[in-house]
Amino acid sequence: MRHHSEAGETLVEIVLTIVLIGVTVGALVAGLATAAGASKQHRDLTTADTVMRSYAEATKEAVRGCQPNGSYVVDYVPPSGFSVSGAGSTCPPVTGSGTTSTLTLIVADGDGSSTSMQIVVRTP
Repeated sequence: MRHHSEAGETLVEIVLTIVLIGVTVGALVAGLATAAGASKQHRDLTTADTVMRSYAEATKEAVRGCQPNGSYVVDYVPPSGFSVSGAGSTCPPVTGSGTTSTLTLIVADGDGSSTSMQIVVRTP
């Protein structure tokens, strides 16, 4: 007497298992890609903020050594992939004690995004 056992898996069960595993792995890979992209964006924003603040401090330090109607040079080089614009090179006018000048610094990264900050520079 032979027993007809149903111990094996059917083709439908195997296909559904493969589809379920594929969907799960696909979701994990998409989640990892999103996390990696967000991490890079956060790293770039943090670096841009550091570049902007460092350049602002270097600008203020350079202006402290200004002579009337002179110019200044900012001694700061941003890391590769970042550029800074908007800083002047002419010393603020000296018209009295505590005269201020406002500069707008713009930091751009290689991805095309930019951040700006206004700084107030006082005459020495």
